[in-house]
Amino acid sequence: MAMATHEHKIDHLDQPYYGPPIPPGPAPVAAAGGVHPPRRDRDTYALFCRAFRALTLALIALGVVALVLWLVYQPSSLKAHVDSAQLTRFDLAVAANGTRLRFDLTVGVSIRNPNRKQAVLFRRLEAVALYGGKRFGHADLPSMRQPRKSTAEVRPSFRGEAAVVSGGAAAALFAREKAEGFFGFGVKFRTRVRLKEAVVDSVEYRPEVDCYIRVPDPSNATAVAQGFTPTQCHVDDFS
Repeated sequence: MAMATHEHKIDHLDQPYYGPPIPPGPAPVAAAGGVHPPRRDRDTYALFCRAFRALTLALIALGVVALVLWLVYQPSSLKAHVDSAQLTRFDLAVAANGTRLRFDLTVGVSIRNPNRKQAVLFRRLEAVALYGGKRFGHADLPSMRQPRKSTAEVRPSFRGEAAVVSGGAAAALFAREKAEGFFGFGVKFRTRVRLKEAVVDSVEYRPEVDCYIRVPDPSNATAVAQGFTPTQCHVDDFS
């Protein structure tokens, strides 16, 4: 009896079904708890990624080319020498109202442009004189254009009278150098220059020129007989 009932159930499953259509099952759940974006959005995002990648590669290539060109055409720094120095007056006067320095100093400096491709445009050229590390005079020089592979001479003059802040230290230094027969000065040039190649101007550079010189005391005959020794200056690179 049990066997007959089992066969009956199997025959019932083999019979065709003529009832209403079976509704579809539930939609599959989206991965990662979200809904996939439409295909148009995915295409736009992919296009944006490709454009960003291409732009990045182009910028890297441009940077490499600019670096190679800079290394190939990197300009050489200027050269400067103090060829002459004339000191006709240098006195230190101590008074009740402070210590004052009276001076008359002229310096001849040659500036060399060693570059074969770039001329130098001096848009600003100012000379400053220092004694004991303190500024006591300055001179504004005219702007100029220096051609390639050329040497220009400038002659700043410092004349007048200036107050000395550190009177005691300056007086001790003055007395020592007066006995030696030579006074030590610092001469600094502040510049604003552009390099010019053909019709193209570079960015503005501000290299400084630092010179240290020892000038004979005009009242010391022995020191004047020894004369002034030309001195090389330190010049900053174009950077």
